[in-house]
Amino acid sequence: MWDLFIAGGPLMYPLLIGSILVFTFSCERTIHFIRASRGCSAAPDIHASIENGQLEEALQRARQSPGPVAAVLRTGLLHAGKKRDELEEEVVLTGNLEIKRLNRNLHLIELISRTAPLVGLLGTVLGMVDAFRNVAGSGGQADPAILAGGIWEALLTTAAGLSVALPAMILHHFLEEKANSLTFSMKHYANEAIKHLGT
Repeated sequence: MWDLFIAGGPLMYPLLIGSILVFTFSCERTIHFIRASRGCSAAPDIHASIENGQLEEALQRARQSPGPVAAVLRTGLLHAGKKRDELEEEVVLTGNLEIKRLNRNLHLIELISRTAPLVGLLGTVLGMVDAFRNVAGSGGQADPAILAGGIWEALLTTAAGLSVALPAMILHHFLEEKANSLTFSMKHYANEAIKHLGT
């Protein structure tokens, strides 16, 4: 395997770095979303307490729960009794910060998924140029086996680029869907909280 990596040329190194980054960011986001989902499961109970006027109990539960949904509910409870416009402004500010946290590093996974095939293609083109330059330098009498060897080595970077891009695209899709789901839940409970806590 290492021999194939070396044969692929210098552009195999950025592809390797890209694959490591995709793995690292995907693990980090997965852990973050699992934690955020645990907090989301507490949202119905917090909302029920708000509807029943048990604001202290709701605030205590929101403080104990992680994640974006609990964060916006906590902000709403801390500013309960304010005018609805002012309360909404505070909740929206917190919501925007939480959305930014949810989407952190997702754009990097998407960027790697889009650029990895291009890096692989560039490596293949450079390898093909080098292979045919050797043919031209030999006066057109190059051994076909040598030429074929140069071509398959050049194609290694394309294969490597696709091997990085495909998992990155799949991971980005599922992680983005999870972020969107949490964002929807956050906005839903925030709007409901504003209705009950604003004046």
